[in-house]
Amino acid sequence: MALESLHYGIFSENSDVWSYGVLCWEVFSAGKIPYSGMDPTGLVELLDGGQRLSCPDNKACSEDIYSLMQQCWAESPDDRPLFSDLVASVNALIVPLASYLIVSNDSTFQLNHDHIYY
Repeated sequence: MALESLHYGIFSENSDVWSYGVLCWEVFSAGKIPYSGMDPTGLVELLDGGQRLSCPDNKACSEDIYSLMQQCWAESPDDRPLFSDLVASVNALIVPLASYLIVSNDSTFQLNHDHIYY
């Protein structure tokens, strides 16, 4: 949960971006529980001090993807990316990796090892 949500009960697109970063962390860590084993009462203090989730320990999470997560967890809501920027960033990172997918207009996927179709 975003810092402004924890402290002031403020929920916005910016706090949703924070949550999106946590969701990405969960996906790239293969479903691990964020902040597992940490005392919830001390978690806010750690977040206030700049502590964030560490990079998932697997090859699927590149430095670029983790950097995107970190941007989502910026202390100031105004410093977090907009969802439109996240879409562009994720596309730039994922599309080159997905050269075996064909995505048709009806949102179905087909395998192809040579081309990407949108």
